[in-house]
Amino acid sequence: MAVAIPTSIRLTCPRCRTLRFFTAIDGAVTFRCKACEWYYTLSAVAPTGTATATLAAGGTAITVASGGASFTNGMLLLYDTGQLAEVLAVNGTSTATSIPVTAAIRGHASSVTFGQLAVGPRDSGIGVGDAVIPNPGWGF
Repeated sequence: MAVAIPTSIRLTCPRCRTLRFFTAIDGAVTFRCKACEWYYTLSAVAPTGTATATLAAGGTAITVASGGASFTNGMLLLYDTGQLAEVLAVNGTSTATSIPVTAAIRGHASSVTFGQLAVGPRDSGIGVGDAVIPNPGWGF
């Protein structure tokens, strides 16, 4: 069974402050908000973990040695922080060794790292990425 690689995902945009579609730029962790067109990098923050088994395309559970209960229902995860990264949502009650998630789109090896999803500006430098500036006229 062939599984499509997503070209966009729905996330809350830090600049727009609402749910938006984000377009994949590099096929991994760089995305662009389709509304404000700012570029963002996805990363993993605490709680984090390491998978102890493979996760096949279509798989719905992450196996861990311990700490699975730290991941709560509805939490977004960045799974496999390398070139095969994808966003999964915890989909149920986790146990110490198993985290139920929405179906994976890509297949992943064991020993990959993952964690709670964080979305931050891709660019940095003087005046760029120092703060997420609200869209003009919103009065924030």
